[in-house]
Amino acid sequence: MNCEQELPDLAAHAVGALDPAEEVRVDRHVRACPACATEVDGIRTTLAAVRRLPVEETLGDWSGRLPELREAAVRAALAEIPRTNSS
Repeated sequence: MNCEQELPDLAAHAVGALDPAEEVRVDRHVRACPACATEVDGIRTTLAAVRRLPVEETLGDWSGRLPELREAAVRAALAEIPRTNSS
């Protein structure tokens, strides 16, 4: 299966918005494709960060701000990961 064929469905898969047959197909592909699995993880991380924003922050024009938001989401997710000492 070609990953380019899956990209339009990855966001819908990440939020559970596919019909059952499509969900099975996309999930099977994501489990076998590290690139698509990484993309789905990124989408979920971004959505989690957006959900934590105050409503006032989510209103208005978002054009041009998505890369900035994605970086902020990744930083927020990394900040939540407990650090371990590797001694």
